[in-house]
Order: sequence, then structure tokens, then C-alpha cells
Amino acid sequence: MEKIKLLIISNRKLCKNENLEKQLEKIFIDYEEKTKFKEFQIEGVILREKDLLEIDYLKLLKNVEKVVEKNNGRIIIHKNYDILKEKNKNVVGLHLSFETFLNLDENKIENLRQIYGKIGVSVHTLEEAKKSQDLGANYIIVGHIFNTDCKKGLKPKGLDFLKEIAKEIKIEVFAIGGIDFNNYSEVIKTGVTGVCMMSGLMKY
Repeated sequence: MEKIKLLIISNRKLCKNENLEKQLEKIFIDYEEKTKFKEFQIEGVILREKDLLEIDYLKLLKNVEKVVEKNNGRIIIHKNYDILKEKNKNVVGLHLSFETFLNLDENKIENLRQIYGKIGVSVHTLEEAKKSQDLGANYIIVGHIFNTDCKKGLKPKGLDFLKEIAKEIKIEVFAIGGIDFNNYSEVIKTGVTGVCMMSGLMKY
């Protein structure tokens, strides 16, 4: 059976003592033992620490690199698209908001692709998904699908919305928002490529 692609979304503030490195170590150990992960293939860790200054983000990146390299994992940089000036063997992608991606010209996108490899974009509508695809995104993350504390008060998009995206979009589609080990199978049935998990992995 083909494995379900999984993107780990970091949030050190959800980890015990805010120790992201220890939490990732725990995740990778369980992944190797296939305890909860037998149906999954980890595609990467999106280092999504939006509150950090660039210098602190770089420090965290170096620490996380030690963990992922030891466990044959890979990192996807979030938001900070100018943080690397050349290829890094532990980094396989760059993830951007739709607004940021939309404001990059064609040459900049190609330059970033040379450094980071895959470029992913967060989208919330079918129009944004189509535009991201047309502008050369390698994958999109669609959300939020279920109720989640990260988006309190905002109505979730739901599975029907996800089905529509999966049907219309040809690049890889990952779902995000309230997805955990109990409900991921409902999400995969919509036809998406894979899922993202944050709270379910940062706290478990």
C-alpha cells in the first residue's frame, strides 16, 4: 500500500519546555518504530516559527538540522526566503504564504527554486490554489479543514472543499488544520496527496 505523505509543522511553543529538538527526536524514533506512523512517509519538517527574528531562526535551524540529519529527515524553510544564499543538503523546500508568493517575480521564484528545491504555498480558496499552480508552485497546503485552536473562531473549510481542490489541482495538495491520527483517513479519501500535522505531533 502506498504511504501517506506527511508534513510535520513545527511549533516549539507547543512542545514540553519549548524544546522542539527533543520533540522532533521523539517523533523520528516513533517513526522508525512505526508505532503510529506505519501508514505515513515523512516528507519534511516545515520550520514554522513565525515569531523568531532571523538570527534566532538560523540558530534554531542549525539545532534542528542535527536532529533531522541523524534521522534522515529533511527541513522546509517557512517564510524566511532569503535566509539561505546557497543549497543546504538538509533543506528540501521553501514554504510561503499566498500573498508573499504572489509578489515574487518569475526570476526570483526560479532563483529560490535553485536554492531550496520545492516551493510550497498556503492557500485558502480554489482561486488561490489555481493561481499558485499557474505561477509554478510545486505543492500547496490547503486549510484549515477541521476546527483547530490555531484558528479559533474561524469556520473550517471542511472535506467537500478539499475534494474540490483535489479534483481541480494537478500539483501536490496537502491538507492542514485539526488533522490528527484519528481523522487523517477521512482527509485522504478526498484525493489529496497528504496531510500536515502540528498540534497532534508537537504535543503527543
